[in-house]
Amino acid sequence: MLLNKKILLIALSSCIIAGIYVSDTLAETEEDTYVLQDITVTGTRGERDSFETPRAVSVATGEEIARRNAVSTVDILREEVGIQAQKTTYGQGSPIIRGLTGYHTLILIDGVRLNNSTFRSGPNQYMATVDPGQIERMEIVRGPGSVLYGSSAMGGVINTITKMPVEFPGKLTIHPRIYTRFSSADSAKTVRLGVSGGYDRLSFIAGGSYKNVGDLKPGKGYDIQLDNKKFLLTSESDPEIPEGAWLVDTQSPTGWKESDGDLKVNYSISDRQDVRFAYQMIRQQDVPRYDKLATGEYDIYFFDPQNRDLIYANYTARKITPLIDVMQTSLSYHRQEEGRRQQKAGSSFLKETNDTVNTVGLSLQLTSLLSGRQRLTYGGEFYHDTVASKSIATNLESSEKKISAWGRFPDGAKFWDMNAYLQDEIRILDNLEVTLAGRYTRFSTQADLSLKAPAFGEFDSSGDAVTGSFGLVYGMTKNLNFVLNLGQAFRAPSLSDTTAVEVTNEGIDAPSPDLKSERSTGIDVGLKTRFGNFSGSITYYYTMIDGLVTRVPVDEAYEGREIPKLYRDLQDAYEDMDVFVKDNIQEVTIQGIELDMSTAIPYMPGVSAYGNLTFTRGHDVDNNQPIRREQPLGGLLGIRWAERNGRFWAGVYSRFADKQDRLSSGDRRDPRIPGLVRGSDEYDPRAYTPGWFTLNVRTGINMGNLPELTLGVENILNRRYREHGSGVDGAGVNFVASVDHRF
Repeated sequence: MLLNKKILLIALSSCIIAGIYVSDTLAETEEDTYVLQDITVTGTRGERDSFETPRAVSVATGEEIARRNAVSTVDILREEVGIQAQKTTYGQGSPIIRGLTGYHTLILIDGVRLNNSTFRSGPNQYMATVDPGQIERMEIVRGPGSVLYGSSAMGGVINTITKMPVEFPGKLTIHPRIYTRFSSADSAKTVRLGVSGGYDRLSFIAGGSYKNVGDLKPGKGYDIQLDNKKFLLTSESDPEIPEGAWLVDTQSPTGWKESDGDLKVNYSISDRQDVRFAYQMIRQQDVPRYDKLATGEYDIYFFDPQNRDLIYANYTARKITPLIDVMQTSLSYHRQEEGRRQQKAGSSFLKETNDTVNTVGLSLQLTSLLSGRQRLTYGGEFYHDTVASKSIATNLESSEKKISAWGRFPDGAKFWDMNAYLQDEIRILDNLEVTLAGRYTRFSTQADLSLKAPAFGEFDSSGDAVTGSFGLVYGMTKNLNFVLNLGQAFRAPSLSDTTAVEVTNEGIDAPSPDLKSERSTGIDVGLKTRFGNFSGSITYYYTMIDGLVTRVPVDEAYEGREIPKLYRDLQDAYEDMDVFVKDNIQEVTIQGIELDMSTAIPYMPGVSAYGNLTFTRGHDVDNNQPIRREQPLGGLLGIRWAERNGRFWAGVYSRFADKQDRLSSGDRRDPRIPGLVRGSDEYDPRAYTPGWFTLNVRTGINMGNLPELTLGVENILNRRYREHGSGVDGAGVNFVASVDHRF
């Protein structure tokens, strides 16, 4: 498939301009300017300068996170290259990387999996269960990552690294901290109290946050909500309204409340040994599923509660034997509780489900430096999920309750996977390094499907997968690297695929026990450049996915055969909705270009320009159509200034996305994507997500011992827009202010 000529022109032009600028600058400079290394751990499972890794890696630093001043963690990621921040409702968020989201992207917290076997295929809310106030930095690895991180790392890996305590040798130190934030478009109020300190080898950091978010006010104009669940976006003040439609200005309900807490304690046993304990918790209340409520399909649809608890302990030892330079081991317990309250419009029944996933994790990683030119990284991981599930159906007229041991999943369902991996980094020449890696995974699923249909019985399935990768970094010059990465990825069939009964925007997902693993192979080719006043990268990628799990209407799947009772019961229970099963029938190719850069502006001290651009093109080979939620051409362009001593800074930037009219049949059915017709058979001239851009400014003042002040105005032009595939509009003009006082 030929790439869009316009994108190639943009990418090549950017590289040429950058090259001309850098060459000119270097010609005037006799000495190299010092360049700060960007050390990451996620791309290679060990500390490494991202400039010298073969993977496509980007980092949101602590300083950048503070300046972005986001209400939700997924909003931090929307300024990173290659990522679209999808939101089905305002209190949720799901990053899309290289056309993939949901259980196709892997999210880590301090190296511990956030993903579990109940994550669903489409956009989900779980990134929003990480408090931005806890985060020190975020590392994003784009492309296949299963060799280093296992199942689900098909689109990429996001590692959220939380704040670390600092040692204070020889004295007792306590440092309180107060942070407050307010934003106008959603009347969001956040307060965070924290304290850090320590004594000698013992250090700690702790904090708690409270967040109260109101209903979202989008930009100028309206959503025209149609009676077939589709909608249109308009910036007109008095638009023409089709028969049966209605106008939506403020998006209500979209607000929610949240409480968070965290504690991290570090003890240095010796100069070579450390032990760390951490606890994180989040409690979200009454998060509305806005896209279901806005259409009038439901009178009640709330996620309540949405809770998460993570406890882990790490032990790190260095130079423990002549053959092992670093040993890291961790034990973790992750508890994620998701409750839902649903009442369909006109129904007298209230359905409440509660699913709690308890995950135990164990990992061991060893690093051996065989010489100054070779590093081995090897180890293993084990994760075990157990689901406690129930549902309560209440007849509101008679108060009769029916309790079932099946919420979204069969009660007592289990999933585990066991992994072993090996990575070998070899510097062949001073300017040539290769990386070879492999992983073996064994997985198993158990669930009692007879709880809903005795004919299905006990579901017990297992399988394995082998993945490998090859990476290369070739230094063309001291400041320019050619990078190549060939990688495989896979995703094991999860409880969400095989056992879930799930309400989606297409209908009802039913259990599908006969699935196989999804497999992908991808190639990245690119250039990374870094001079004293210019850095950037350009990456072309191509990914092939075999056996992609997709929805099939149950009537189509069982055409000419008797439909099992479980599916007939679901059809009876949801008469006005389609029932789907899943199958490995889809072959998909996804390719694209990712470009990012940052450059100092000549003769303007402290001023720099930065930006990124992402182009994605996905093709469903089996059905000859685009992939679901294909990311439109989009990116960011900005200028920033910082005083030399760091007391003042300011910036202006624009986020943008092109019109997206490349829609799959699923997109055309999806109420989150504009259109007149909810279906794929009729021509629909309004079936597209309009292009958009926002103009934004932000500034900050840091006067040492005084509180740090951050101010911003987002979407200054008050444009009404929606990120492609989202169920809620973007915020209108939004005044954001925060005060951070460290004592």
